[in-house]
Amino acid sequence: MTDKKAANSGAIRAVWKLLASVKLTIFILIALAAVSIIGTFVEQNKPIETYYQAYGQKWADIIMFLKFDSMYNSEWFSVMMLMLLVNIVACTYERFPSKWRSLLKKDKSFDPSMIDRLSTRRSFTLGKNTADTKSHILAVLKKKRYKFQEFKAGDGTVSIFAWKGLIGRFGSDITHVSLFVIILGAVIGSYWGYKDFRAVIVGETIRVPDVDFHLRLDKFWMEYYPSGQIKQYNSMLTVVEDGKDVLNKHIWVNEPLFHKGVRFYQSSYGTAWNMVEEIEISLKNIKTNEVSKSVNIKWGGSAEIPGTEYVARLSGYVSDFAFDEDSRTVYSKSGEVKNPAVQIDIYKEGDLISRPWLFFNFPGLIQAIPKTDHDLILTGFRNLPYSGLSITKDPGTNIVWIGSGIMGVGFYLAFFVFYKRIMVRIKPGSDAEVGIAGVINKNQLGFEKEFRILVETITGIEEDYDDDLEGP
Repeated sequence: MTDKKAANSGAIRAVWKLLASVKLTIFILIALAAVSIIGTFVEQNKPIETYYQAYGQKWADIIMFLKFDSMYNSEWFSVMMLMLLVNIVACTYERFPSKWRSLLKKDKSFDPSMIDRLSTRRSFTLGKNTADTKSHILAVLKKKRYKFQEFKAGDGTVSIFAWKGLIGRFGSDITHVSLFVIILGAVIGSYWGYKDFRAVIVGETIRVPDVDFHLRLDKFWMEYYPSGQIKQYNSMLTVVEDGKDVLNKHIWVNEPLFHKGVRFYQSSYGTAWNMVEEIEISLKNIKTNEVSKSVNIKWGGSAEIPGTEYVARLSGYVSDFAFDEDSRTVYSKSGEVKNPAVQIDIYKEGDLISRPWLFFNFPGLIQAIPKTDHDLILTGFRNLPYSGLSITKDPGTNIVWIGSGIMGVGFYLAFFVFYKRIMVRIKPGSDAEVGIAGVINKNQLGFEKEFRILVETITGIEEDYDDDLEGP
């Protein structure tokens, strides 16, 4: 049993050592950097057609399977972030207690012999006895805002330990805490938030996920430079709650709409791949190839075909026609208008007789009105522009901002507040001999200059800057 407990204890220590390892931190950070590069090259949270168009079916399927299209919301990315959280906690816990104990420790005693071992040191006398020398040195240290403690040895030697900037030692720990808070906010946003994209046409009202309101696009327009280049694209949005308009806002790039924790960004524009504003069709005589006068049909509308007893209704559209034989479904291979086709419902005396697809590039490929001498051909169509809206809900945003503020404090303490220690030894006598030394955790060059000024203030004698800093 004892051996088993020892083995378990050893395994726990090994796991803890791994979790608190800086090597694990570096490994996770490198891995996050690598996948972030992928996230930079692969556009995030775009319609599936975007990936098939950009990478082809094989690579698009891989991207979807690995969730590279929504990488920062994927389970595997969240696991990596959680591992980094655990690593930060373990590293901080491993190193923080000793620093905290030194902060709370009341007795700052030290070994006076350290003065002789430090490179930044001086020896001098002030022509005063021990008590007056001590009082003068303490007055200077107070003026320089040092905290201090004094000690007296049995032979009358007086020692002084002075310090300031102790809080600077915690800069790295506070930065660790800030990283923890930032990553925690990111994980919360990943689990309880979402990023979505919607292509919305004018007049369309969409349901916003996980909230109690809808969004309507009232207007979409483009602004152009005199050269003809696009200057800006804009959307006029209305928030609808319980059937009532509660908020209107004009948005453009970098000027989002924010409502109840959800942000709507103007991120793109284009033409709808599954809808058209209007089409133009004509009746064609198969035997004579004569084409009759054309008729226009709006999306979802219908029209009588002149000179016949047929009524045509526009029911479908794809910008780049493709057919999946397994599921027997029609879809668009891309968002571009490469192989446009419309679906028409043809009625005769109120009965549906056929639902053909009419191809703009291949007229007459499939006869629209079977068992007759007539066919329908698609002679034109008007695309329907859409506004591309990115929808983001991130409940971890405020937590991330708090973490960023904490990080600013940590950086300030780490880079601008230095832990300085001054050690003084005063040997008793009518002309007391003083040995003084200093040490700092960072910025040694700057500290040597500050130390020189401190000694000059105590002695009242200006030193030559090029003098040997190690002293006699």
